[in-house]
Amino acid sequence: MSSRRPQSRRRLARPLSASVAWIAARATNALRRTIFVATVSIGAFAVALVALVIVPQQARKAAAAITTNALARPDTEHSAALLAQAETRAAMSEAALVAARAEVVTLMTAASAPTAAPDAASGGDTLNPVARSRRDTLAAQAGLLGRLISRSENAPLLASYRALALAGPMQGDARVRQLLDSLIEIERERDSYSAVGGVDPVFVALTARANELGRSIEAVADAKRTAIRREIATLEPGIPVALAAAPRRMLPDTLARVKERRDARIASSSAAAELARERSELIRLDEQEARARELANVGASPQAMLAAALVFGAIFGFGVALLDEVRNPRISNAREAERASGVRVLGVIRPLPPSPERGRRSAERAGPTYIDPGADGHQLIYQAIVTAGVGTVMLTVTSDLPAVSAIVAINFAAIASDEARSTVLIDTDPVAASVMASLRLRPGAGVTELATGTARWGEVTRAAQLGRDRSIDVIPSGEGPLTMGKIATLLNHDVGRLTRQYDAIVLVSALEQVLEGLPSGLPISDVIYCVRTGQTTIATLSAVLSDIEKTGAHCRGIVIWDAPDPILADLRPVEAAERVLVEAS
Repeated sequence: MSSRRPQSRRRLARPLSASVAWIAARATNALRRTIFVATVSIGAFAVALVALVIVPQQARKAAAAITTNALARPDTEHSAALLAQAETRAAMSEAALVAARAEVVTLMTAASAPTAAPDAASGGDTLNPVARSRRDTLAAQAGLLGRLISRSENAPLLASYRALALAGPMQGDARVRQLLDSLIEIERERDSYSAVGGVDPVFVALTARANELGRSIEAVADAKRTAIRREIATLEPGIPVALAAAPRRMLPDTLARVKERRDARIASSSAAAELARERSELIRLDEQEARARELANVGASPQAMLAAALVFGAIFGFGVALLDEVRNPRISNAREAERASGVRVLGVIRPLPPSPERGRRSAERAGPTYIDPGADGHQLIYQAIVTAGVGTVMLTVTSDLPAVSAIVAINFAAIASDEARSTVLIDTDPVAASVMASLRLRPGAGVTELATGTARWGEVTRAAQLGRDRSIDVIPSGEGPLTMGKIATLLNHDVGRLTRQYDAIVLVSALEQVLEGLPSGLPISDVIYCVRTGQTTIATLSAVLSDIEKTGAHCRGIVIWDAPDPILADLRPVEAAERVLVEAS
């Protein structure tokens, strides 16, 4: 038995890889994930198909529905006619009011024009200079108010109303100040809306409110002018007898004219607001129809859009896989594995080529599907482990996939058997039991029963026929759970017996068992770790190798599994395989 190898080793230097080679490795791994790429591509194709074909079809239907449904569009002609009628009525009422006020002025002028009475009060006393000055001042105020009122009535603008409120006779009136403040605030808000442009219902409402405030100012000014005239009448001389005896004409009713004008303006504002609302609705419907037509205006044919969806799905699926590979890179080839871990790659296992040799004999046809000890990858692994002058070979094989480690260990044992070494294959993983599935053997007692003391080595050892004249002893994992401590105790106690009986001892262990220190208790703690291209990440490889070193085991190298994952469940039933082997023997 060879002595235990030293645990320390010099890792290979990690040269800096070129960017092109790194990207090529990531792209290769992305292409290996065919199922993932196909799934994402199908999803992206479905989304693209909906976006390029179904959505434009629905948009065409929506555009046709909007275009043909003309009854839903408001009729602005009727509203425009109502607005024109309201504006005509407002203009007519304004003209009637102006005519009535002119008639009032004419009658009052005619009544005061015939005689120039002496400056005397209504009681017959002559006016003093102070009263005369007061009368002239009041007359000037009344004339100013009359001119401003006429201006606001002829030109109902905010400037006219503001000038009327700021007139001298209107100062000191609290109502006028409140109305003026409200008018200025409305004018400010209306100017902010008018800067935007277009017809807006809020702008029309503000204009109507400003007109109401202006008419209220006019009413206050009219009342103020009436009060001033009453005061002037108390200061002017009495009416001559001849004039008093003259027949009088009835003054026209200006209040009724003012009410008619106010009603006409309210109707005009309401018609303008309704017209603005209908025009806004028309603009919204036009924009909706334009968007629907833009979506429906797809010039490509359905075949072209289908091809575009296929191309987009394929590119998107590959892009997602490549992005995932870049974020979490996986092993691509042997050179990258050595560069990332600093550990030697012992061999690369590739798919088995069809061999006519396996179809000649029934024993070989009935043998395990994944067994090919003549492959270059398995031969290189054996040559790297078994050096010249070594008496006993003791090796532990592990992987992140139990089926891979089982196949590598079985081929290693088959080569050792060809080299005239008595070989035993021990499966210490009771959970996977991948060795029995790979060799197509019926499950039975094994390591679990040995550790519990319910069976002996000779009772659990079974012969596995790997070809016409090649066989190895196999000790299965057994049935039932088993702790790693019991397995280690069993191997440490009986390893001397095994080394005296066998020249090659190959253990197939779970990765958890290796990381818990199972190989470190053996006389030879050699371990090889099997990784899968396109699936085992670089970070996982580095972490596992570091953890194996910490347990005290000696990692001899890495095995690259560059083939599809073995599916042991697809092999033929155990009874059929054993029947063929019996017939061949």
